[in-house]
Order: sequence, then structure tokens, then C-alpha cells
Amino acid sequence: MLVMAEGGANQVFPAAAAGPRRKKSGSKKFVAGVVLLCGIGFGVWRIYFRSSPANSADQPEVASSRTVLPLESFTVNLADPEEGRFLRTTLSLGVDGKLPLLTKAESKDVEAGGVSMATIRDSIITVLAQCKSNDLLTPEGKSKLKTDIVNALNREVPELQAREVYFTEFLVQR
Repeated sequence: MLVMAEGGANQVFPAAAAGPRRKKSGSKKFVAGVVLLCGIGFGVWRIYFRSSPANSADQPEVASSRTVLPLESFTVNLADPEEGRFLRTTLSLGVDGKLPLLTKAESKDVEAGGVSMATIRDSIITVLAQCKSNDLLTPEGKSKLKTDIVNALNREVPELQAREVYFTEFLVQR
């Protein structure tokens, strides 16, 4: 508070004593805090209700049980009539089935519930050997090859439940 003694009258000028008016930043901090707490609360609520067992029956299951099965390399002669061309590829399979794979020594005991790796490789080689080199050089040809491999595996080895083919190496020798 400022009191003026000059000029004969005592006058009080409260605004002049405080200087220029300052905006209150306390209310902005309060609003920001409330918004932050609401966001955190919503996140916790969402996580809790998404993972609760009561709501998991309502939501369809995502195919998170998919297993990636890496395979050894394949080298096959292609079906080109002109000259000897071949394909060397390494691939992995995305499968939904959870079956034990039988090794070469165990492959005689297929009745035990396992899937023979020889059957899987034979199905893939049969599809690969029917391809022509020109078809495999295009993206559409590779996509069709993936579809053909999945279809052949599901026909020959249905318990594997093949869903995807992932090429990790792909070489066409011309």
C-alpha cells in the first residue's frame, strides 16, 4: 500500500503498490493436474477392464498362439522347359497347430500324434518344383507361391494348420 503525503491529502493507491497485475498461474497448474490425473485414471481403468477375465470371454481371441516354424533350405529344379533352372529358398511357416515335430528317427512312429518333417518338406518341394522361373521373379508370383504352399500343407498335413509362409532367402538361378 502506498500513501502519498505530498499535495496535502493522504491518498491510498493500492494498485500502484503491487505493481502491474500478475496472472494467477495457480489455476492453470490446478487444471493441468486434474487433466493429468484423469488421463492416468482412464489408462488404469482401461487396462484393468481389458485384462479382466469377465471381459475376455466377450472379445474374440487373437491368433496370438501362432508359432513360427523355421525350415531348412530347399533347392529344387524348376519346371522351365528351356534349360536347367533352379530355386534355392529358405522359409519359415506361421502355424496355429501345436504339435510335436518328429525327427527323422521318430518319423516311423507317426501314430504318436506328431507331424513328420519329411511330410512337410515333401509337400513344399512338390509345390516348388511346379513353378517356372519367370513367375517367381514377380511379386505376384511370390504371393501366389505362398498361397499354394499354405494350401498344399493344409491339404497334406491339416493338423499343422499352416497360415503364413515367410521367405528368408529366395534365389532363382537362370
